[in-house]
Amino acid sequence: MMLSPYGYLPGDAMVRSWSAAKDRTSSGQDDNWVVGDVAIRSRYDAVTGFGLAAGQDGKKLWEYVPPGRTQMCGAAPHAGAGVVLVAYEDDGTGEGSTPDGVPVKACSNVLALDAKDGRELWKEHSKLRRDSFGDVVAGSSPRLDAGGGLAVVAQDRRATTSTGQKDKGGDVSLRGLDVRTGKQRWAAELPDRCGPDTVSVGRKRVFAVLTCGSGGRDKRAVAEVTVAAFDRATGALEWNVPVDARRPLDPKTVVGIESADPLVLTVGVSADSPGNTGLFISFDENGRPRPTIELDREQGVIQASTVMSTAVVGDRLYALAKYWKKGNHHTAIAFDLKTGQEVWSQGMDDPAAGMAVIGDRVTVLCEWSTQSAAITTMVELDAADGEELDERHFRDEVPGLVGGMYERDGQLVVAGLGGSYPFTAYERW
Repeated sequence: MMLSPYGYLPGDAMVRSWSAAKDRTSSGQDDNWVVGDVAIRSRYDAVTGFGLAAGQDGKKLWEYVPPGRTQMCGAAPHAGAGVVLVAYEDDGTGEGSTPDGVPVKACSNVLALDAKDGRELWKEHSKLRRDSFGDVVAGSSPRLDAGGGLAVVAQDRRATTSTGQKDKGGDVSLRGLDVRTGKQRWAAELPDRCGPDTVSVGRKRVFAVLTCGSGGRDKRAVAEVTVAAFDRATGALEWNVPVDARRPLDPKTVVGIESADPLVLTVGVSADSPGNTGLFISFDENGRPRPTIELDREQGVIQASTVMSTAVVGDRLYALAKYWKKGNHHTAIAFDLKTGQEVWSQGMDDPAAGMAVIGDRVTVLCEWSTQSAAITTMVELDAADGEELDERHFRDEVPGLVGGMYERDGQLVVAGLGGSYPFTAYERW
């Protein structure tokens, strides 16, 4: 009984199997994911591979450091095919800024590394648009995603006006490349006056959120945001539809791709509608929108921009909704994307640090502290109906921000962001 307050009771606990070497504190957003037997961490200053195979126990296998004083500024976590796809700044080009004074990184190099040993497979340099003062135009850096051996590089070199409209100057591109060789497979023909903002590679299609200007061949009266589907084998445009079928969406609205299979978008707050907390919009195979899901729920607000707060599996969307009641609390909620309705919800006793769907279970890591120790609780829910299947406590502080959870050989591998341990493995006890 003396072990109970510290999170160690047989059949009720988790024990740490190993931890990768502790990171330096990071000032930027990290990315981490798993490629085969290698766990990848991409930070502003380096990309590192850690071993997951038997006997490696998170050992550092390799590290790539960008040249000079440049920094990493993007990654494609879904590359697969044993490849790490990242982007980094062009040395010596400096930074520009948006009209609001927000710095803009001169992120012009796309690099593919072999996940096993970190060796360079290929690299390409992109030209960025600059204004009359020589500053980099916001949004002109390449956007990346990859999956199933296909790398997609998108770029919009048009300048954004104060109204969110894109000017006529500059060019746009959306290209599909072989992720291991960098050889171009196709170049998509984008709709008139439209440029890519966010891209995602699915099993059959490549999706892109487009910012489209007024006028042009389609006689669009106003600038708006659309989402387009392209054949992943040829790059042929299959459909292009407004994100909001009822009215044109303000181009300043932040729109992200939550999932490509099926297509689910996160529509954020517009500068012209600060009272809107945002929503999810999903689409069927033909681009027809399904019922929307509001982020603001009775059980709390879904923090869609927070890492590890949402997951899409099949026609289900799983999310953590946060609310305040003498401290932070969370509710796990499952939605049916076809109807937009809640399927089940389950309240968490402690604040949630991250959630993932692993197999047929929704795994949630929660954290709380006693006067003597930091305690983590792992709760596993049945993905079908939300029934609690397991709950375990262990005396290990959850990384400040959870960046990923993976099942490997019966162990739960947890990735941390912003410093601390990049990867830690736990097993049931």
